Amino acid sequence: MSDTAVACNICGSSYTLPEDESGGNLPHVLVCGHIFCSTCLRALQSQQNLITCPECQMDTSIEEGVDGLEVDSRIIGLIYTARMNTKKGRHRCKSQRFKSPPPAGAIHTQENAEGRPDVVKVLDEFLGKATENLSQLDKLHKSFSSGIHAQLRKERTRIIREIDEAVDKAKRVLQKRRSMLVSKLSDVDLLFTDGRKECNRMEERMKELQTAIQKARHVRQVPSLETYCNLDKILETLHIPVDAESYDMSSVSLRSGLCCSLQMDSFVDSLRSCLKITDDDDDCFLKEVTVEPFKHVVKSGMEVWDSSSQSVGGNADPIVKKKSTSRPSFIEEIMEDIDTSSEVVEIAHSFPEPEPRHAERHTMHRRHRRQRFDRPLTTQPKLVHYVMATHIVNPAHFYVRYMMEQKSGQKLTKKVNEFCSGDSSLFTFSDEIKTGSVLFIYWKKDVWCRVTVTELFQKECFQHVPKCLASEVSRLCVYFQDFGFSKGISIPSDGGLSVLNECLRRPDAATLAEMNGWAPLAIKCSLKDIVPADLLKGWSLEAADEMRSLLGSEAVEMQVFGEEGDTLLVDLKKTPMVSMREHLVFMELARFYSPIVSPGSVPLLFYPSVRPALNVEVNAMVSHANKPSDFYVQLVENMEYLLLHSKLQDCYSRPQANSEFQIFCPSLSQACVACYDQEWCRVQVIGFPGGRMVEVRYVDFGYKKTLSVKDLRQIKDEFFALPEMALWCSLNDVVSPQHTWSDEACVAFKELVEHKLITVVAKKLVAGTGPVPVCLYEIGDDCTGASIGDLLVRNGLAVSSKQCQIKDTQPLETTVWDPPFEEEPLSVALTPPVSEELNASLILPTCVKDIKVRVTHVTSPGNIYVQLLQFDSQLKRIHDTLKSLFSKSEPQDMLWEAEMFCAANNTGVWERGKVCTVSANGVAEVLRCDFGNKVNLHENNLRPLSPDLIGSFLLECNLSGVRPAGGRSTWTATACDFISHYLTGAMAVMAIKDPSARPVLVSLFCSNRAGQNVSFSDFLISEGLALKERKAASTSETVFSEQCVKIEKIPEPQRLTSLPQTPPTSTPHISPPPEKVQTHSYPPPELPPCGHTLMSISAVSEQGVIYAMTHQAVCEFDRLRERLQQHIKTLPRQKNYNWKGVLGCAVMGTDMFWYRGQVQEVIGGHVKVQYVDQGLVESIPVCHVYPMVLCEDVPQLCVPCEINGVIPIGKGWQWDAVVLMKELLLGRSVSVHIIEHPEDPCGCVKVEITVDGMALSKIMVHHQYATFDPAISSREDYVVPPPVPDLDDWDLNTEGLQEPQTVLGIYKELQIPKSRKHFPARVKHIRTPNEVFLCLLDKILGEEEQEENLEEALERVNERIENLSPLTDFPIECSCLAEYSDGKYYRAKILGFSQLTPSVKLLVRHVDFGSDDILPTQKLRQLPTSLHHFPCAAVYVKLAGFKPTSACSELERIPYRPEWSMRAMMEMIDLLNGELTAVVTATEPQLSVLLYNAEGTLVHRPLVEKGLADYA
Repeated sequence: MSDTAVACNICGSSYTLPEDESGGNLPHVLVCGHIFCSTCLRALQSQQNLITCPECQMDTSIEEGVDGLEVDSRIIGLIYTARMNTKKGRHRCKSQRFKSPPPAGAIHTQENAEGRPDVVKVLDEFLGKATENLSQLDKLHKSFSSGIHAQLRKERTRIIREIDEAVDKAKRVLQKRRSMLVSKLSDVDLLFTDGRKECNRMEERMKELQTAIQKARHVRQVPSLETYCNLDKILETLHIPVDAESYDMSSVSLRSGLCCSLQMDSFVDSLRSCLKITDDDDDCFLKEVTVEPFKHVVKSGMEVWDSSSQSVGGNADPIVKKKSTSRPSFIEEIMEDIDTSSEVVEIAHSFPEPEPRHAERHTMHRRHRRQRFDRPLTTQPKLVHYVMATHIVNPAHFYVRYMMEQKSGQKLTKKVNEFCSGDSSLFTFSDEIKTGSVLFIYWKKDVWCRVTVTELFQKECFQHVPKCLASEVSRLCVYFQDFGFSKGISIPSDGGLSVLNECLRRPDAATLAEMNGWAPLAIKCSLKDIVPADLLKGWSLEAADEMRSLLGSEAVEMQVFGEEGDTLLVDLKKTPMVSMREHLVFMELARFYSPIVSPGSVPLLFYPSVRPALNVEVNAMVSHANKPSDFYVQLVENMEYLLLHSKLQDCYSRPQANSEFQIFCPSLSQACVACYDQEWCRVQVIGFPGGRMVEVRYVDFGYKKTLSVKDLRQIKDEFFALPEMALWCSLNDVVSPQHTWSDEACVAFKELVEHKLITVVAKKLVAGTGPVPVCLYEIGDDCTGASIGDLLVRNGLAVSSKQCQIKDTQPLETTVWDPPFEEEPLSVALTPPVSEELNASLILPTCVKDIKVRVTHVTSPGNIYVQLLQFDSQLKRIHDTLKSLFSKSEPQDMLWEAEMFCAANNTGVWERGKVCTVSANGVAEVLRCDFGNKVNLHENNLRPLSPDLIGSFLLECNLSGVRPAGGRSTWTATACDFISHYLTGAMAVMAIKDPSARPVLVSLFCSNRAGQNVSFSDFLISEGLALKERKAASTSETVFSEQCVKIEKIPEPQRLTSLPQTPPTSTPHISPPPEKVQTHSYPPPELPPCGHTLMSISAVSEQGVIYAMTHQAVCEFDRLRERLQQHIKTLPRQKNYNWKGVLGCAVMGTDMFWYRGQVQEVIGGHVKVQYVDQGLVESIPVCHVYPMVLCEDVPQLCVPCEINGVIPIGKGWQWDAVVLMKELLLGRSVSVHIIEHPEDPCGCVKVEITVDGMALSKIMVHHQYATFDPAISSREDYVVPPPVPDLDDWDLNTEGLQEPQTVLGIYKELQIPKSRKHFPARVKHIRTPNEVFLCLLDKILGEEEQEENLEEALERVNERIENLSPLTDFPIECSCLAEYSDGKYYRAKILGFSQLTPSVKLLVRHVDFGSDDILPTQKLRQLPTSLHHFPCAAVYVKLAGFKPTSACSELERIPYRPEWSMRAMMEMIDLLNGELTAVVTATEPQLSVLLYNAEGTLVHRPLVEKGLADYA
């Protein structure tokens, strides 16, 4: 064999090894696996360094040339073997050619053998046997050789077939990938828009030139056409030369910048794992070749694929990996979810283009990261990755980074550091920073990170802004995209851009486009299916600390189960540890979420519903109906449920109730609270459909619903007091004619009973788990109505059950039961007589109480049209008769006139009508005889009505016992609209008061939401739309009883024949004239003297008038109220008064006590009254106001006041200003300085009110509700002097006594000049983390230099403290000297009395330190005048920039400030040690500063980072 044993499949040239002079023709392997020689591959190489395989058309990227491709080692081995065999053959020939002749001894031995016959015989025998053996071996060899070759061909054919099948599958996947990539190239057309425009220009120029040539040829042939065209323009067009430079030809060579590249490293590794021949036992090939799905994650700028199978074992040759020498500037992934396999393909941009928004790109990357997680877990193995935790909030909220992205993260950091090292990243004065923009932050030593701005604060602005100049930034909060946590950064106000550029940099357009290509490396995750151990408190800090201590900064294994929103549901596992979820559960820091009740735990259940006694009629409301054998009723005679329902709304409608009563893990049969139709109701969990959904049953109504777990709330124990209000029932006397109830029967049953007032009679006692068999009746209190079961039987929707007949073992004498169908019905029954005769008109029933009616039309309370439900069957027969007569009839040519009865086709239904008017265009106004309203119909829809069908089942009614309000004789439009809105179409219970009257006087009772029957007349009176009617004695009930007797004596029912003859009209009711009465007003109040006094605020009017009462007036008010109750012991008789002359009156309040009032206005049925002793104004029904003056000797007890020295914004006080005054003043006892009395005794007193040490006028001006009165010369006039002790006026002779001690005023506060915005300071005392007392270290801010400072003066006074007199007077804010714990006296002021018994102790404040102390009177001394002129050394300030956190779980709180935790207090004490720098942010309403430590950072920053405070 020569060295040319193997040849190339393309050119046929033999593969040769490189010699000393020639490079050889080596066999190179492409990615697809095909082998070709170097010469052919160089010929196939393209300019893009790609080689397309001529057999499978797969592209192979060669970045190091053809020689960089892998060489097939098998062919190289064959070439070497052939070369060695050739050399051995030549050597053998040479040795045989020069071999010496045989020796003489050998020849002599042969001759001796020939001469021995025995030896020859033996040799012949053995030769024969050897020949047989050789023949047998030859046969075995042939059979074995042929078998091996056959089996080898069979196995090779099978394996090659399986390889081809796998490759075909891969080809289909690649072809699908190719189609997807090609579909993504539609945007490339946009790059050649300019080229198409140039083509259109050329086409227009060609068209214009062709037109000119054609016109010129025609003119040349026919010169006379010159007059019909512009020859000069044609010649100009023909003469214009073609300027090639005017056309932009760059599009011809324009490249889109797009190229398709294959990630060889990842793809080759994937091919090794996915397409291989496996050998389990190293003896034979067992497994078939399969193409398995890849798992992948998205790396920054590329896709990295990780195969789920192991690496190729056995003797398989590894594929040599080639590193990429270059990387595109920007990568955009195009990914697709493929079931069998996936390919790594990138579309790389060689130039930056406009990118999508960061949020969209972030979402796209997240979707690509988790796109394979949506598949069922049974079709593929669970995804496992190695990650490292970067930030942990709690087990349900933490961030991780993939370890496989570590190199990508290093590359990203390197790029960011390289960019930030240049000057192009520095901020300038014109740069803006916006919320959501991407910046670079200096994080650690020589490390810059990319961040997103979440909050931005501008200098001298307390609210965050959407954008501002870089030079105006004072503070900003950023989110680290690659780590998952947020951080706040403060910029000193005097730092400027230099300080900002030290910690922040901005990206330019190109860098920003490149950064958008890198997806955030931090992945938000949550541990799957675990909840906090204590569901009420939520996740504890110990759980997060335990995760941090276990995970640390090491790589752990992450198993992905799915996703929820933007969060991956995972489990973390650290080798040798069990999973993180199991560890947290074992440490009792969490528990697994499971809807199954654990053994031994029984949820607290509701009491079962109360069942009525047997054969006892009770009123109920059908709250929910499924079918006649499955419905729920709710008893209406239970007022406790209304109170419980009201408490439910108040408890769970609060904003904080969502977090306070949240349920994380419900259990089966658990009692909860859920919302239905915007109302909170009691529910019970009955099932778990899955997907965090629960099925619940509303125990007070009976219906079921599927809700989310988030919609459930924990129920408080007090709501278990009442049992379930919904009683499960079934109809006792009927059964379904089929196996199940039909849909028609269910619908009819719901229409009859659902949400209606009925009477329920229990018939059997059943077990607690089954429905109660009951009978339902349309029944009132006295008369029995139709049975629901009988109505279903009559309509053919049910059949009667003989086993369930209605039986009453102890019937009452007044009880009337429905008779059997075989017997004749009793005359006292409400149901109409069952007869074959068709009644065309209404017949009044003999029992005129509790008649079930349907209101069809309402025009006013005196004109109501109703249908009696017991005549529904008759009305249906009338309509069926009309339908059979006129449904197929044709319009008749007849003249229609008024007062003619007809059959009218109204919206496809034939009804009885009466023509009212007929217009010229053939449209008639028709009165619906059975409904009462009028409609406009065309004459074609009218038919003449036979006389036997003329009539009406309509009853015109008038509400009895009411008359129009406001002294009118007719009903107002408001009352008419109101009653029409509520009654039209409603079901009601009617009692006829006077059957002979026209309209019939009736009382209507409608069901309210509680299921109770309410008189609609009383409802109108309560709404102020009607008044009670006072009847004369002649119209007593005796007349009505006589009429009832007359009706009973009539042998046959009286027909209302007059109703169809004339259209219904309303009859006006004439009321008697109102009684005129006059009263005078109550005497004006006694005004207190000018000066300071303590008063209680009782009311603030809508006009801003403040009503105050002195302490004497409050005591007098209590005595007056008792006196009024004794004065009026019975309710006065209500009359129809004329309120025009009424001033003073007596008012019955909501607490049923009598008060004195003054009428201000009459509005309908209400009177607007002011309580003269309190100032309150209310609208009260007329029935609670009486025109009489009580206790005239007692003046009004409340004093009307107005704020002095301010002018409201606008014409008067705005409503929000009045609301603020009400919040500040109502019900409080405040200090009032009476400045001026009014000229009118009933006018307003000008006062200045002090609220918590601040004037109310200043508060209103600060909130911009008012301005100071310019008539007052200076602001000093607004300052209210301290109250003067109220001493009795004694005529004492003070001659010869010592001069009184000089009363010193309050201390002077240190005033900071407006020119100074920052100053050094030290904290003297801390009250809360954001309220401190500062000591100013800058002497310039203090007073001018004096001969003796405060410390020296105090030391001098303490040396002779015994010479100072004890303090004997203790007014508030009094200046004094107080003894401290060190035994020395310091300046202080009195805040108030701490205790009075057994000894007097006072609360004082050391004004130079800010601390408070409780001291007895013997430790207080009078302040020398020499110490009074010094200003206070400690200034009270409010620290700005932070506030108490709303999510702090610390249990130990500050008693006087429970919003702050004690831990935050201790941390802040440590942070405030040393000298600080204060920056003034605001001076009104109180001094607010920002404190910086010696390093220039905000002192509260660590407090926020530890979660003990939030940025304000």
